[in-house]
Amino acid sequence: MEKIFVHPECPFSEKTFNLLPEFLKDQTLTFYIAHQKDFLKDFFKDFLKYVEEPFHYISSQVEDQLPDFIKKYINIKHEKFGTTINGDFTVLYSVAFYFEVEYVPCIHDALLRLNLHDDQLTFSFYADKKYFDLILESYQNNYRDNVETVEILKRFHLSNKHHLDNLLPKYRISFHSWSSDKYYQDNLPESIYELLEDIILIDRRLSEFFDDKISGKDIEIAISLKSEELLGYSAKQLIHRIVQTFKKIFPLLIISSVNKNLDDVIRQYLSVYENEFNPVYEIEEISEITGFETTQLTQWIHTINRKSQAIIQGPPGTGKTFIAERLAKHLIGGGDGFSDIIQFHPAYTYEDFIEGLRPQNENGQLTYSIVPGRFLQFCEKAEVYEDTCVLIIDEINRANLSQVFGELMYLLDDREDRKRFITLASGKRFRIPTNVRIIGTMNTADRSIALVDNALRRRFAFIPLYPNYELLRNYHKETKNFAVDELISILKNVNQAINNKHYELGISFFLTETLADDIQDIWQMEIEPYLEEYFFDNPEKMDDFLWDKIKDKFSTK
Repeated sequence: MEKIFVHPECPFSEKTFNLLPEFLKDQTLTFYIAHQKDFLKDFFKDFLKYVEEPFHYISSQVEDQLPDFIKKYINIKHEKFGTTINGDFTVLYSVAFYFEVEYVPCIHDALLRLNLHDDQLTFSFYADKKYFDLILESYQNNYRDNVETVEILKRFHLSNKHHLDNLLPKYRISFHSWSSDKYYQDNLPESIYELLEDIILIDRRLSEFFDDKISGKDIEIAISLKSEELLGYSAKQLIHRIVQTFKKIFPLLIISSVNKNLDDVIRQYLSVYENEFNPVYEIEEISEITGFETTQLTQWIHTINRKSQAIIQGPPGTGKTFIAERLAKHLIGGGDGFSDIIQFHPAYTYEDFIEGLRPQNENGQLTYSIVPGRFLQFCEKAEVYEDTCVLIIDEINRANLSQVFGELMYLLDDREDRKRFITLASGKRFRIPTNVRIIGTMNTADRSIALVDNALRRRFAFIPLYPNYELLRNYHKETKNFAVDELISILKNVNQAINNKHYELGISFFLTETLADDIQDIWQMEIEPYLEEYFFDNPEKMDDFLWDKIKDKFSTK
């Protein structure tokens, strides 16, 4: 049997889910009270330690970390001991978050809830069939034509379609009554707005062709973490995941109030969460600005997600960093993750990147403490985020990678969903979170490339990037007084003369809005010195590309 990975900071343990079946043999309050002081007291001592206390800790932290705006409008109720929902899921502990405002009575049949089952933890929005129908009615009558509200309902994603190979568990949307349970399995809606619109459309079709409807059934929008998944979470990760989920689906509670007076609550919600999640940045937008085909960009995104780390390599001036930043923007789009960029250089060290001793001034006394480096800080921050986080390492081959990465090389080679931990010199247990992506850039004209090739080849995917003349043409398509096609023709001739793909002349030199005024300076001060260095043993080869020879080919009115 495959060993289950347990995060060292997970509040639950394997023992949690070994104890639950024993308790479920007789899941009544009477059983619980009757045996508290008898020979099973050791069992209940363990039950308290491994089941009740962890759940209470998680639920109390979720309550504490919910934004004040949400806490202002909810009434919290705790329940415990075995119960069943719809004759289906056995629930041991439950925390319900009911929506409540001064002029709207507390609604007990539409709620956010956190449930500990016999084999999983579920956090969800639930509404019985009465209130689900009222939600649909309220949406259609009060909110559907409100542009501001619709934008809110589109903002928070229920699925990350644009995140290929996302390892995080997805929402499950189910419609059930006492006698049936139907799951929304295919084409999961991307937002609450899409969900409500889909239900309206499907309802219409079902009633027309099959005499059935989704409305009139209970609804649950849930994320369920099976025990083996749950044990892989740290407490911080789990709490953050639950809180973020409740933020996303909280608008359904507002709509469930069926009260037009709550328009101001909707507006407050928009202002509070306006910057909560990153804007979606579609591949088509990257294609338009760079000139790369969407199929090519999609493959690169797939590669980065599959391998978790990739290096964009190519000659100077090909826009490697520019592309890396756009890919990162796409990867974090629609989620709550973040991106950061650092640049390696020959003096960059393990202490800068992972951790090391650093002098500290404490009350006028000089002391030395182990301080986390940039990558450790990045991973510690990413650990509690739900969605993808991207670190760009610019000029990755400029540093001594074996020295800078140290034990990290072992973790980068992890083929098991990044479940490995290492112990750092400080004694800290460390792993790379599963939601972290690393994108490096590498200048293939740099002679240090040979020093890192063997060390990185197995651990990184390599994305080649060569001069993209279409990007240059797109950038200057509105330029009125410059012959960009002539420039492209000259660049192609230069690169043909270079005859080495690793040293080709890139197009980023010419991505300036004032190119007609700048072209002479760019060519004489940047291009000619580069060609002079490359053709140092054959200087006559660059004669045809001196400014005096090519300047007449440009139209600079």
